[in-house]
Amino acid sequence: MAVSTSVAGSTAAGAAPTATDPGPPRAGGATIALLVLSGLLGLVGTTYLAVAGHGLGLHLDEPDLWFFDDHSELTPDALGYDTARAWSSAALGVWAAAWLLAGLAVRRGVRARWLLLVGLVWSVPLVIGPPLFTADPWFYGAIGNAVQLGVDPFEDGPGVLGDIAAVRGAEEFWRFSPTPYSPPFVLLLSGLSRLLDQGELAMLVALRVLCVAAWAVCAVVVARIARHLGGSPSVAVWLGAVNPLVLLHLVSGNHNDALMLGLLLPGLLLALLDRPLLGIVLCVGAAGIKATALVVVLVIGVDWAQRQEGWPARLRALVLAGGLGAGLFALSVQLSGYGWSFLGNLDTPGKALEALTPTTALAFALDVDDPPIDGARQAGIVVAVVLGLLFLTRLRSWGLVRVTSWIALTVVLTGSVVWPWYLIWPTMLFAAAGVLAERLVVVLWSVALLFTVLPGGHPVFALYERPGPEQLVLVVLGVAVVAGLVHVGVSRRRRRRQPAGVPT
Repeated sequence: MAVSTSVAGSTAAGAAPTATDPGPPRAGGATIALLVLSGLLGLVGTTYLAVAGHGLGLHLDEPDLWFFDDHSELTPDALGYDTARAWSSAALGVWAAAWLLAGLAVRRGVRARWLLLVGLVWSVPLVIGPPLFTADPWFYGAIGNAVQLGVDPFEDGPGVLGDIAAVRGAEEFWRFSPTPYSPPFVLLLSGLSRLLDQGELAMLVALRVLCVAAWAVCAVVVARIARHLGGSPSVAVWLGAVNPLVLLHLVSGNHNDALMLGLLLPGLLLALLDRPLLGIVLCVGAAGIKATALVVVLVIGVDWAQRQEGWPARLRALVLAGGLGAGLFALSVQLSGYGWSFLGNLDTPGKALEALTPTTALAFALDVDDPPIDGARQAGIVVAVVLGLLFLTRLRSWGLVRVTSWIALTVVLTGSVVWPWYLIWPTMLFAAAGVLAERLVVVLWSVALLFTVLPGGHPVFALYERPGPEQLVLVVLGVAVVAGLVHVGVSRRRRRRQPAGVPT
């Protein structure tokens, strides 16, 4: 029996589509004026952030880590810490409001290409300015330079080289930590360092170029996925591409999540276009940046297998998909020359006991003096496995992308640490395939997460005494879970009351 390459589209036959849009009305003059206003307001917000710089909450003590210094009159030393923080929050608020106005323009008929133009306008100051709200790009550069200077990054952090210019961008908290990143990504950093002669600023510029290019790929692919699933490309671009959370942490922050998504999203699109094996190849490439992308290989493989006729064909498809994914990833690790020691470092990010992380919040809420961190994280793994298997059973009714969205969100929220940019890949996936309720939740977290980290990367929750922040996180999560269960119950009741043959 032959193995079919047919893969899930938006839904199974006979199921209600997850995202439908008959097409927005054509934009009029008032709508265009609204979009222009949103573009100008967002530009004001991003310009202030870029000019004020990353000094507020900065982890880095070294000077000259960017081409220009923060504007002296806007620094915390000049304004005072509280005032500087208030102005930074105001700039983020203006930008968030501008984004919401752009969303209103989408409802009135603005097309995706005009939204992308607005996103580019907002991004200009972010591209010119230093990485904001994070110090990770300097750490990436330090890793690449350390490799060129003979350090095994999976055994030692760049700090073992001492106080030298090549690694001075690595912030103190991570300076001596071995890297948790996949070996192919480390190989990329090492290659850039060698090509750029260990130039720190040159490394940052190269990473920014790669991340901006990856963001552009994501923007196009999110629109393509939405169109393929019968949804609105404009809504997908607004929510998944020009979202301030996305621009702040991919275009400005240069997180390697951008490179991961630049491979993962095209992989999903290929799977939707009946090319599951090619999709798996790209998703394995994404796992070469961050190993968590391997979960998408699993989802594509299971989806492909479910669509075969008969159990022998299903098993063959599952084995073929799993063998291809595991074999290519193993080959990439071996060819990198570092072996499998990186597996022991996957918990390195968990050194940061952030209140935004549900497992950490639970541990500190239980015992603030001796929090059961390990137990809470082990419970998180169990929850992730159980929920992941449950979501896989929904592939026929929800479709490939929507199931992947929920599994991605589960992996993030049950992990050892949660940073705002970790929510970007479920943000993009829900933007392309989510139903209305899911997209509304994405809007809420996209705005809220803008205010959880200070420029420079210092977490806002760290400013407050524990366990208050942890309790707040658990309450918010609890309310979200209850609201979700109520929504599911109401939706099921409505479907049961719907007369037969009437679309829902």
